[in-house]
Amino acid sequence: MDALDFLSSVGGVARVGLLRANGYTPSAIHKLASAGAHQPRKGVWALQSADPEYLTAILNNGHVTCASAALRYGLWIKDKPMRLHLATRHCRGRGFVRHGGLRLSPEAAVPLASVEDAVIHALICLPEVDAISIAQSAIKQFGVPQAMIESEISANYYGNARRLLAKADGLSESVPEISARLLFESEGLTFRRQVRIRGVGRVDFLIGRRLIVEVNGYAFHSSREAWRKDMARLNAAQARGFDVLSFAPEKIWNNPEQVMEEIRAVLALDSQRK
Repeated sequence: MDALDFLSSVGGVARVGLLRANGYTPSAIHKLASAGAHQPRKGVWALQSADPEYLTAILNNGHVTCASAALRYGLWIKDKPMRLHLATRHCRGRGFVRHGGLRLSPEAAVPLASVEDAVIHALICLPEVDAISIAQSAIKQFGVPQAMIESEISANYYGNARRLLAKADGLSESVPEISARLLFESEGLTFRRQVRIRGVGRVDFLIGRRLIVEVNGYAFHSSREAWRKDMARLNAAQARGFDVLSFAPEKIWNNPEQVMEEIRAVLALDSQRK
């Protein structure tokens, strides 16, 4: 491909060094100007359609990381970042959340941190729901070794990051489930996750002996048929004497007090039956 096509293939922006490393001569690089590219600064070529985050990363000698990289990798995240997250080795520039340098070399030609670095930065930077969700999905989707991440945050001042990583234990299957787990833990509930019940199947949470709690709504199912099967499964649980509560993710996130009120009301009724 010619230099213009290569520039397009890496998000529309690249340093001259990358172009030369891929075999483009100074003459071919200079012809980019007549093809519609420009130099936002010396040593960098960009198209008008350049990826804005990649452009900001290169102009600040950084790499997209943390929550911003998580979105690009398709990792689980509850709240999309309001600002770009960049890993840089300097303290210059404004308008983005700054992270330290990378521990691993990025595999792609674009200025995007590795999945591993994105997880490490998320564990240090983000609220616990998003940090755990990103770590959990990276382990599940990309096979990132949990032990490897832990080895990179072994220093004493990474204690909170290690605590969050430990919660990425492979049981929770979505951001809403992780949110519910953290809520229940904070409220001191005793519960089990991903429990298989004979005649019912696997349920998200079992609180006490009889209360099943599910937290995924229709939007979190692969199809309407999967959603229908889930409803039938919960009906089967009720027919077998279990109490069942089902909460939409928005309820867990926006009205946790009501969630806990309903759970405690059902637990109180169950206690009265004994």
